[in-house]
Amino acid sequence: MMTRRKKRSCSNQKKEEEKSERIPFDLVIEILLRLPVKSIARFRYVSKLWQSTLRGQHFTESYLTISSSRPKILFTCLKDCETFFFSSPHPQDLSPIAANLHMSFPMSCPSNICRPVRGWVCGLHQRTTKGTTVTEPLICNPSTGESVVLRKVKTRRKGVISFLGFDPIDKNFKVLCMTRSCIGRADSEEHQVHTLETGKKPSRKMIECDILHYPVPVEHTNGFSQYDGVCINGVLYYLAIVHGVSDDRYPDVVCFEFGSDKFKYIKKVAGHDMEILYLGRRLNSILVNYKGKLAKLQPNMPNNVCTGIQLWVLEDAEKHEWSSHIYVLPPPWRNVYEETKLCFVGTTRKGEIVLSPNTISDFFYLLYYNPDRNTITIVKIKGMETFQSHKAYTFLDHLEDVNLVPIWRM
Repeated sequence: MMTRRKKRSCSNQKKEEEKSERIPFDLVIEILLRLPVKSIARFRYVSKLWQSTLRGQHFTESYLTISSSRPKILFTCLKDCETFFFSSPHPQDLSPIAANLHMSFPMSCPSNICRPVRGWVCGLHQRTTKGTTVTEPLICNPSTGESVVLRKVKTRRKGVISFLGFDPIDKNFKVLCMTRSCIGRADSEEHQVHTLETGKKPSRKMIECDILHYPVPVEHTNGFSQYDGVCINGVLYYLAIVHGVSDDRYPDVVCFEFGSDKFKYIKKVAGHDMEILYLGRRLNSILVNYKGKLAKLQPNMPNNVCTGIQLWVLEDAEKHEWSSHIYVLPPPWRNVYEETKLCFVGTTRKGEIVLSPNTISDFFYLLYYNPDRNTITIVKIKGMETFQSHKAYTFLDHLEDVNLVPIWRM
């Protein structure tokens, strides 16, 4: 009798201990939100409950929100027809930062690698089948290592330009693809939008564009060009020559609204230094997200002499109103900026202007210019030494997204 009571007592005690030691599931979620993306991908296979929870919109949005508070720097490097992706945290002081290699993807067209959007990157993948070269948009997540190739772009032309964006209303990734002839200054002709919707196959539709234009690539100091666009609140902006608006030698800004599939253009400030010659001597100028507003970074070139940096900020898109800010670099950095092959990278959330070489060397670095203090900080990047002499492109504010590609597979 005593033995039975003792066993029953031990059993009840064991159950009580199990209950007290069990971690609440809400606390488990809070812990998971702070783990690396690749760990989240593995934990989806723990159970059906974990899979549904970690793929749910609440968890993925919460993870992205936390990631946005600690964005990373993303580096891309083209080597042997593969694009390699590295990332590093933002520097906290003057100490060198390490770039960690994620993996590579078969993006062999470096001129068409888009800026990251909510953790995803879009590029062009080329493959040869039956003696014909086929160009296909490829979407990848450098953090999870997953990718998906979209349907082949329907085109009668050879050149394909793609831009990645996000529609905040429908909460879908979208890719704007346009085609043009590779000969001369041909206008974009065929325009398509690929939509990546959760739980469905990628869809594609042709759209009309009533603005006669052609995108202008950013000209880097090593002679290499790259098509570049920036997506802000569901609107894509890119530099383009718009016919019938102003001098064809100077680019305007074309914008595409992913929600309405409508094209618009924003005029530059006519007769001012915003007009940097596109033909002839082409200079490095890029569009950036400056504290939530569209802005343009370019060298300040009065009388064709570089004296510093000029920042144009779009204040009113409907009225085509811009504000101008000119920064004169402190000596001797003015000569370094003019003589060294540096390219604009973008601006930080604090308003710092970031520049970098676009070829990896034994001393690869980022240059941070603080306009308020008129100071410059150099931060060395380690971990990319085996890619010396290869072209590298740097993107700020890269987020980590735990959405995985299989939900989009065709």
